[in-house]
Amino acid sequence: MAALRAGLLLGSLALAAFATPWPWSLLWLAAPIVTALSLLLAWRFGPVAFVLPLLIAVAAAALVAFPAAELRSWHLMWLPAASLAGAWMGSREEGGGPAIGERAWMHAPLLAAAFALPLLPGLPAALVRVEARARAEEHQLLDTLPGPSTPGTWRRMMEDSAKLPAADRVRMLSFFAPNLIFVWMAALVAAGRSLAARAAAWRNWPPLSSAPLAGWRLPDGALVPLIAGLALLLFAGPAWQPGAALLLAQSVLGYSVQGFAVAHSLLVARGVAPAFILFLLVFLFIFTLPVFLPSLALLGLSDVWLDHRRIESSPRGE
Repeated sequence: MAALRAGLLLGSLALAAFATPWPWSLLWLAAPIVTALSLLLAWRFGPVAFVLPLLIAVAAAALVAFPAAELRSWHLMWLPAASLAGAWMGSREEGGGPAIGERAWMHAPLLAAAFALPLLPGLPAALVRVEARARAEEHQLLDTLPGPSTPGTWRRMMEDSAKLPAADRVRMLSFFAPNLIFVWMAALVAAGRSLAARAAAWRNWPPLSSAPLAGWRLPDGALVPLIAGLALLLFAGPAWQPGAALLLAQSVLGYSVQGFAVAHSLLVARGVAPAFILFLLVFLFIFTLPVFLPSLALLGLSDVWLDHRRIESSPRGE
């Protein structure tokens, strides 16, 4: 059964790779495989497995230096980062394994790679080419869309987007791309962890640790990206703004999940049905997003100091 599930997961990743342009398609399979391999080696052999991310980094640098490969640093930098995240997870599997919030913090190598992405030489020119190709495809799609150009329609939104200056669209890409790629890589690392779990079951090893979402609590070190993002946003130059936006966006997302976990745990502790809690939080998320998401983030951030889930109730039940 474990081999079947692993095969289905690899098949799904292969289909996604087939639909993705080269060389980004390489990452759909390579990132989960190096994550799983690094996790299993670190789990089995300990700190010596951290040599693997270093070897992958050297191999990636060699491929980037080889012109015929048509690979750039922003294509391959994710493989050593994913390998390091996997080795970090594997090194913490003994003794019950990391909590889910600690495991989320183990994606820090991916966050560092995404932060460095807008600063890489040659990337601005690559974004210009991406914008030009996207503009050409938008014009082709506009020619096929039926109906008049009225406010609120897809045609009007695409026309408004096509009217933006190329420089503005490239700048928007420099903010959007690091966040999108980071989330994608985090999903591939999760797929790699799933592959490692299937391989462990096939080898009759103990199962990988798991933890409920209600236990999500980021470690204190997760405050560093938040503080660094604020400092860069306020005091650094324009070149650092995409990285600052990435750090702030992912910090808000992480602490929003922590706020969700706090709210869920407190309501469950007071006898509210979990299904009703989920329905309520999803309803609030959909209809009050501009207020609800920052409120959850602030609740999660306050949990760093207050640790709401360990506060004991009053003896009189107040």
